[in-house]
Amino acid sequence: MLLRPATADDFTFLTEMLLEACNWEGTPWFSLDKLRSDDHAWRYIGGWPLAGDIGVIAEVDGVPAGATWARLLTAERPGYGYVADDVPELTLGVAAAFRRRGIARALLTELTASARQASYQRLALSVDPGNPAAGLYRSLGFEKVGVSGTSDTMVLAL
Repeated sequence: MLLRPATADDFTFLTEMLLEACNWEGTPWFSLDKLRSDDHAWRYIGGWPLAGDIGVIAEVDGVPAGATWARLLTAERPGYGYVADDVPELTLGVAAAFRRRGIARALLTELTASARQASYQRLALSVDPGNPAAGLYRSLGFEKVGVSGTSDTMVLAL
């Protein structure tokens, strides 16, 4: 597996991984058209990369397999796991064919290192408690700090 920084050239793949994250339980809640028309969801990827964005792509045998990225959102336009303007909120997606291989853990470990290098103090996220990724986040040190709708807001101190 190769881990590399996400670039502007990865926009299409990042969008695909955002769809994976939104449709995590297999129900197609979001299509690409719905994702683009939903301002709340699209703010996670629109204009990628913006100043302050960090991201990591995992490739297996030259094929993009998963991605995670973090973006600063604001109180005026918060994300689902918003905690503060100076805390990037992360998104994680792994293509179905590549799940259960440690890719998500490797991606998050690399993103955490990138966030520290960028001098961020914390990372935040939103996850449905029934999503298997919630256990991964807890195992990496993310702690529940609140609930938004039916999802938990979690934070990792860096």
